[in-house]
Amino acid sequence: MNKFLKYILCGAAVMAFSACQEVADYQDVLLFTGTETSPKVTFTIEEPRDMGVTVTATNKVEKDTKVTLAIGDQSLLDVYNKQTGKSYEMPPAGSCDLASKETVIKSGNYVSEAVKFSVKSLDDFVEGTNYCIPLVITGTDGDMPILEASRVMYVVINRTIISKAVDLHGRCGFNVPKFQTDPRVAALGQVTMEIRVRVNSFPSPNANPGISSLMGIEENFLFRFGDISIEKNQLQLAPALIAGKKYFTTGETRYTTGKWHQVVCVYDGSSVALYVDGKLDVKFGAGPGTIDFNVDYCDGFWFGKSANGRYLNGAISEARFWTRALTMNEIQDNACYVDPTSEGLLAYWRFNAIDDNGNVRDETGNGFDAIPENKSYTWIENVKCPF
Repeated sequence: MNKFLKYILCGAAVMAFSACQEVADYQDVLLFTGTETSPKVTFTIEEPRDMGVTVTATNKVEKDTKVTLAIGDQSLLDVYNKQTGKSYEMPPAGSCDLASKETVIKSGNYVSEAVKFSVKSLDDFVEGTNYCIPLVITGTDGDMPILEASRVMYVVINRTIISKAVDLHGRCGFNVPKFQTDPRVAALGQVTMEIRVRVNSFPSPNANPGISSLMGIEENFLFRFGDISIEKNQLQLAPALIAGKKYFTTGETRYTTGKWHQVVCVYDGSSVALYVDGKLDVKFGAGPGTIDFNVDYCDGFWFGKSANGRYLNGAISEARFWTRALTMNEIQDNACYVDPTSEGLLAYWRFNAIDDNGNVRDETGNGFDAIPENKSYTWIENVKCPF
């Protein structure tokens, strides 16, 4: 058996069993290439495109070995969704194709000839819908059995969205005045704030306090970079004012300039968590209690500004405010777009256009429009997400 694959498969077995036996005890098997640790494979596309699908043997085959393949059905996807907590949908009928239903691992080789999997059309794809298609190893005429954990490969079709973003240049903030008066944000037991950000530059290490504000309310619930006591490129929720008590949550990640990141903070009623690009960064206990956003301090809720300054020298897009705690699956699946009618989504600012009133419109229709304080911002064209 190929030693590298042996140890990967042994590691996977440890998760399922109490202990791993000697590697030599494991028999050689067939599996979809790339599914050694997870059956999910992400296929990111901007337009119709092909990818090669191969099958790997954990040891060289002694004779030409045929492997048959098929596109799976909804029932397989339903099982996967239930197991993982995902909500993927099958691609529209006729949009995807597997060029051949069989492939061959040539004698003396580990890996089969590639079979072309194609996304032929995106015409019927719905923006904001997460698509996944199962591919199945249905059989083989060789001596090696199929590894059941990798019999099905789930191809997640991650469509790149191209849009605009707003660059604040460290000179402009956007205010959401409706937060000061709307009763729907008066006492929230759960909150999620999301935003995509690309920093142009951070304040100097000696700057005091050297804060780059992202979104929220000063001294109440503010998502930001930097402070006196932390590095200027460190993410922080500072503070979360919950039932009159302040909770500070500082991330572990250090950020570089010029790169887009999805950053998320979640208060679930008992803890605060920070997520970076779909992965948990830190989580600390906080609460219980509610958060009141009907606050007029420093004109309330802002993007890119707090305490009458502390501007963000950077660009933002895809900002959202939820009145519930999102799961990591939801954060991962909706980085680039979300249905404006989603449960618990109170406000959604794409920051890709100004409406007739000169504001960034709240896509939910709830009226939480963001108003620029000046015209120092500029637009960035052709911003790709998830890149």
